[in-house]
Amino acid sequence: MADDSVIANSLYKIKVWATTLASNGTAEDLKAAATVAQERIGYALTAGEFLQNGRNSDAYQKLIDANEHLGKILEHIEKGEKVYKDVMALVQIHAAIKVLQDDQVIYKDPQKAAAAFDDLFMGFGKIAKHFPPPFDSTIGELLEQCGTLRFFSNMEQVMAGPNSNLGRAKALLYDTRD
Repeated sequence: MADDSVIANSLYKIKVWATTLASNGTAEDLKAAATVAQERIGYALTAGEFLQNGRNSDAYQKLIDANEHLGKILEHIEKGEKVYKDVMALVQIHAAIKVLQDDQVIYKDPQKAAAAFDDLFMGFGKIAKHFPPPFDSTIGELLEQCGTLRFFSNMEQVMAGPNSNLGRAKALLYDTRD
């Protein structure tokens, strides 16, 4: 009987805690809380295995069940994170394409065009990881790293930035210091 009241009390605290997290926390908070809870249940299972001396108590079985349910919750959270990242990659690709639809953007605002190419490559790299090999690991990773390292923005600065030959030539052409 004492086991049932302890479990009922614990379940009540978990419900209050989960409700608070759901209304005020982020997905990362919820995942961290579930991970910590699963670790603590693991400790309780280790202690429970030692204390029950070969008999299968209801409390111990409930801990096993709770651990399994938390594992499923963590799996669902991780799947949700993956879907969210994929959707954000598609949004990133769409935003980059919108910028690059303007044929003159590379002349009017080369930094904006370079940033759009970085975002486009990063988004395609994330999505390519769902394709079959060699896109999943090799090409997808290459594309994502090009975007993450801001390859096009860096190249734009090297080729047309204020310290480049082109940048210095533009400064001389448009010098208004008369």
